[in-house]
Amino acid sequence: MKFVLSRYNHDMSWLKDYPDAEVIIYDRSEEPMEGSIVVPNIGSDIYDKFSFIIDNYDNLPDVAIYTKANLFKYITKEEFDLVKDNKTFTPLLTMNHKTYSDEHGVVCFYDEQGMYNEINNRWYIASHPSKGNETEIDLMVMLGISNKQYVQFAPGSNYILPKENILKHSKEFYIKLRSYLEWDRYPGEIFIMERGLYNLWK
Repeated sequence: MKFVLSRYNHDMSWLKDYPDAEVIIYDRSEEPMEGSIVVPNIGSDIYDKFSFIIDNYDNLPDVAIYTKANLFKYITKEEFDLVKDNKTFTPLLTMNHKTYSDEHGVVCFYDEQGMYNEINNRWYIASHPSKGNETEIDLMVMLGISNKQYVQFAPGSNYILPKENILKHSKEFYIKLRSYLEWDRYPGEIFIMERGLYNLWK
């Protein structure tokens, strides 16, 4: 088992339950862990995932778990342990996220395959602005979600990823995607990418 983790001041004691795992940590914390790869605090965890892919594009692991260091905020340990040894593309998400409708219709739900679906109207940009509407549209087109009424995704953007899923896209493509995240610690573009990664890699 190989973890590629993005850390920001997270408690890492849970790793003791996986003593045989190989762990690479991209650490943006005020006090980085010894042995971690210290990175600037920009672009959240997806910036780190893309950095690992770009830096290792020609030598990617056959399969790895790409995740935030607070993984169990997004999936229970029991759910994770059932799939942790998967060798195929696997979104890491709990089956206990909130689902609901409003006066306009269904907002979010789980489909028959167990994927979380959310209405694709960029509601989150109100609290986390992007560089602009044109940037948002460009990014959604790149991720293949611009025309979807609902997007399937793993909240938290945590995935078990075989390299063949990553290599569907060029190194230059990942460099381009990462460039959208370089301007802020938590840009609105990160939320669009969170909702586009499943479509990008599935």
